[in-house]
Amino acid sequence: MAKLLKFLKNEQILFLGIGFLLFFIPIYPKFPLIAIRETYVNIRLEDIFFSLLVGIFLIQVVLKKDFSLLNKFLTRLILFFFWTGALSAVSGILITKNVTAHLVFLHWLRRVEYILLFFIAYSSFKDIKKLKTFGWLLLISTFGVIIYGLGQKFFGWPVVSTMNKEFSKGMILRLTWWARVNSTFAGHYDLAAYMVMILPLATIALMISKKIKVKILILILGLLCFYILLLTASRISYAAYLAAVLLVLLLANKKWWIIPFLTISLLGMVFSQDLGQRYAATFKINLSFLSADIKLPKSKVAMAPTPTPTMVPLVVLTEGPKKPGTPKPTSTLTPTPTPESEATASAEYFEPTELAVGRSTDIRLKVEWPRAIRAFLKNPLLGTGYSSITLATDNDYLRILGETGLLGAIVFLAVILEIVREIFFFLREGKGSKEARLIVIGVCGAGVGYFLNAGFIDVFEASKIAFFFWILMGIALKIIDIESSKFKVQNSK
Repeated sequence: MAKLLKFLKNEQILFLGIGFLLFFIPIYPKFPLIAIRETYVNIRLEDIFFSLLVGIFLIQVVLKKDFSLLNKFLTRLILFFFWTGALSAVSGILITKNVTAHLVFLHWLRRVEYILLFFIAYSSFKDIKKLKTFGWLLLISTFGVIIYGLGQKFFGWPVVSTMNKEFSKGMILRLTWWARVNSTFAGHYDLAAYMVMILPLATIALMISKKIKVKILILILGLLCFYILLLTASRISYAAYLAAVLLVLLLANKKWWIIPFLTISLLGMVFSQDLGQRYAATFKINLSFLSADIKLPKSKVAMAPTPTPTMVPLVVLTEGPKKPGTPKPTSTLTPTPTPESEATASAEYFEPTELAVGRSTDIRLKVEWPRAIRAFLKNPLLGTGYSSITLATDNDYLRILGETGLLGAIVFLAVILEIVREIFFFLREGKGSKEARLIVIGVCGAGVGYFLNAGFIDVFEASKIAFFFWILMGIALKIIDIESSKFKVQNSK
């Protein structure tokens, strides 16, 4: 028992735990482990590792009797957010009566678990030099994500998806030529959101690195991340990437990088047949002169039947212009029912890009967002509880309003504003080393990309994305505290 307690007190456990998560979570596919009744969300291996690390952290706090984190205003805000979430859950069970007790509890617990990683990451190191280890682990795991994504695209490597109930059981899928890459993230939107957070960090790593070989390696990583982002064809993630990296370049005073960055980025978007045509369909721009494909005449959309998936489905979601010789799509998958379209006798003029863009917009504007607003109006103060507006809202801000009401939304906003305030004053006052400021700037860029994505994607609940965000925030604020302490000591001398 004494040896166990001594082991649990070891400060290195948290450092190794965060390093392991930074490597394991991105690269491990979302295989289901334990099914939960009344939902197709499963407990996965990553949840077990999350829980173990959280448990070790809480045990360390008790054994060491170190409650210094409670002195931070941000900590008290986060604890208050946990309390408001629990209160809205109880309200959903007893007042609005539109949630199942075990589901609302698990959804609340999942959010608590993600945010607790902030404190674990904050407590995992005392010297910023140790962050190099995190950086290398993240670089290796991101290369793994990229390689697997390219394997899915070009070599038919298997896909594990959570796009619907049947596929979330762990079915092995294959992508068609025009399907959007998922890699290990079980959804192209999640993969795109991850790349949006990695690219600002890669930009900063390029500035910090002094060895040419390391710079070349990081540059290759950044270009491959950019290519994977194009393959996901996520419009909001692409816009978030532009804003995030631009912010990093401005804050890091690398203004001369901006023109090459924008040139490469815009050319990549325009010449990406999928992403470029999705933007063209959104803004009604004709980009046919960039493509060798024959533009099909406009016609009523022919709807292919949606069969029940077999033991080993070979097609996930096919989007984009048809390519000669490409197999006809055999299933159309969406998280919620799609708007009805008039069918014709033939699929000769099937236009999947325009259909996909219109369907994506209609689902948000006509189904998901109104559903969240109705939930908010039903109980404006506390909302209708976690899990009450299904698994998809595609706007995390409306989701917070609908599930936790004004009280939960205001407290969550206060948490984010406090993080922003600490980062802003640290950068404005110029405390700390140049390397420390650059790392914080990189995290700031990743955070901006994350929050922009949240306007159209449920990234606050996406495990692989949410865990990464809160770890980054914990690392950034610990850097700020370490460098601020050094600054005070130097001034006192």
